[in-house]
Amino acid sequence: MFVFGTQYLRGATPERDQWKKDMESMKECGFNTIRAWLVWNAVEKQEGVYDHQYISDFLTLAKEYELDVGLLFHMHACPAWAVKKYSKYFYVDENNLPFEPAVRANTPSGGWPGLCYDHPEVREIEYNFISNVIKETKKHDNVVFYEPMNEPHQWIDFTKKPAGIFCYCPASVKKFQGWLKNKYGDIQTLNNAWGYYYNDFSEVRPPRWIPSFSEYTDFRLFTVDNIAEEIKYRTDIIRSCDVKPVIAHAWGGGTITCAQLGGSAFDDWKNAKIFDKWGYSAFPKSKNDCCSLGLGCEATRCAADGKEYWQSELTAGITGSLFNSTGRTDDETFDKFSLESIRHGASGLLYWQYRKERIGYEFGGFALTDYDGGPTPFTKKATKLGKFFKEYGDTLKEGTKKDAEVALVFSMRSFLADWTASDKMSTKYSVDSVSGYYKMFWEENIPVDVIHEEFFKDLGKYKLIILPSSMAIAPQFAKALKEYIKNGGTVISDQSFGIFDDTLKLSYTVPGYGFDEVFGVKEDQLMVCDKATVTNGKNTYSVKGMRYKETLKDAKGKVLFTYDDNTPCIVSNNYGRGTAYLTGINLGFIYSDRELISDDIKNSDEAITYSFAKDFVIDICKNLSIKGNCCSAKDVKVSIIEAYNECIMILINNSPEDKQGTIKTEKNYKNVKPVYNDCICTIDKDEVKFTLGADKSVILKLD
Repeated sequence: MFVFGTQYLRGATPERDQWKKDMESMKECGFNTIRAWLVWNAVEKQEGVYDHQYISDFLTLAKEYELDVGLLFHMHACPAWAVKKYSKYFYVDENNLPFEPAVRANTPSGGWPGLCYDHPEVREIEYNFISNVIKETKKHDNVVFYEPMNEPHQWIDFTKKPAGIFCYCPASVKKFQGWLKNKYGDIQTLNNAWGYYYNDFSEVRPPRWIPSFSEYTDFRLFTVDNIAEEIKYRTDIIRSCDVKPVIAHAWGGGTITCAQLGGSAFDDWKNAKIFDKWGYSAFPKSKNDCCSLGLGCEATRCAADGKEYWQSELTAGITGSLFNSTGRTDDETFDKFSLESIRHGASGLLYWQYRKERIGYEFGGFALTDYDGGPTPFTKKATKLGKFFKEYGDTLKEGTKKDAEVALVFSMRSFLADWTASDKMSTKYSVDSVSGYYKMFWEENIPVDVIHEEFFKDLGKYKLIILPSSMAIAPQFAKALKEYIKNGGTVISDQSFGIFDDTLKLSYTVPGYGFDEVFGVKEDQLMVCDKATVTNGKNTYSVKGMRYKETLKDAKGKVLFTYDDNTPCIVSNNYGRGTAYLTGINLGFIYSDRELISDDIKNSDEAITYSFAKDFVIDICKNLSIKGNCCSAKDVKVSIIEAYNECIMILINNSPEDKQGTIKTEKNYKNVKPVYNDCICTIDKDEVKFTLGADKSVILKLD
């Protein structure tokens, strides 16, 4: 079954008298799954008294309408009695001030962010709540999965600039000290890395105020591990009480597009290993966001590492609360959001959310339905999509797509160094760098994998590996990358590769880790610069919208582009049987469109794109015989999913014009027909001819 449904029930809303009519409508939409929140302060209003009847009534009614239910344990909503009793377990900010639980956007019933789970006593409270609730939920066979935490990440205080990070309570400090001891072994090794003069690990305090690279990166990497430990603890409780799958999903578009990754400190790859299934949340606002949506999906698929992954929270078409909403998107854009998700391999689709929120910060926002739960254009589109999933969902789940020959590298260390360099404001530079490269391939229908600097496997299966943000690349990945190039691989890296060494200190030679030999050039200096003039001898380009400019020296490789002072800008070098390209300007960053990026902090930066950056990268792909665009029509996105003896083809026209074109398949087919939406199409063996309307999407079946 292809999971298709919506988020519904979060504490006090929707009220009980709405459940029956809403579930009846959900069933009519073709939904088969509800994602419901077991909010701590709604279920345990008095200490040790669990509202099993509330849970039972909800699950029993869902069963009546043949709706499966997934249950999230929302421990971030601390009950009033626990707030009063356990103030000593509040989170503590960098000024040593306790953070008293309050209302937040995702917790309209208050009590957020709950109690700091670094205290053993809080872990015991979590055990009691989860285990006692499952005593009731395990009685209901329509409970099909559990979630131990919503979008696992470390919460941040968005009301501050930069956003406040946590936690500085005594229990968290003690755990951080233990983490450092485990990493460094002895205090002198830590001192060498940080440049400090501690006598013992008990003297170490988490960093505050002005950021320093080594200590802040360690503090956030500790937090990454700490979150993974916490969700594993809760997952182990669930698995000890029930046999249902345990899943979770990433926050804010996932690690790869989260501009607040430094504060939130979560790692999709690390977290996904804990669960049976993985997913992510995405709240695109316009069709221009589809590229970022695609990147998030690809990264989530790769983090899942072969496990099933879902689009666990997809905007229902209205983003934001009532008083800051831009209104409903149109039907065509709603289609694009849904189909962009499933064409990248999602085998579940859950919308956020079914009803408008009646209380709290998200008042009046997000819903599929009208104010009273009535139909909207979105529910009509969902109904149509539900019919498609019912007939072809298994094909989507079991189908295969063409393997990627290109990989983008995600470096957590480099993202955190970027965050530190921005004075803890954001990782926007790294996010935009990755997404700009991804956009090049997304536009050309070239499949891409996202690989992690720590959790990578066989690099040899890729013809091209790109390092968009590699300032602090992990040493173990650098070692593997050198072997990959030596054995015939091709790499493109942006400036300052390995400028941080393994301890986050400045490397003596840049590129670091001996890669000056690999790239055939050295860095002279790195400077903040928003524009440059570059030439390859035939054409000259004026590049704007940059962040950094790297000047290069001692070039032994081939100089492909120079700056206007005739110094090297882009250099290629043969190393072993492979080739390494180093660019002093960030090609991905200058090609990115800021509107495509998941960004939590708005600014006035302008985005300018340059075709030469893409042309340079795509020409390398052609030289490597990387399979190019299967579609002749520009701006039409195509995914081909083959299963059994049939093929599902998803087409999305992102242009405001009608498009005609052909699509080449790897097999011969006799028949083609639209099975979701409509278009003119014919087939002749391995070639599909189509005419697709402006901004329209369609799903074709070939057999």
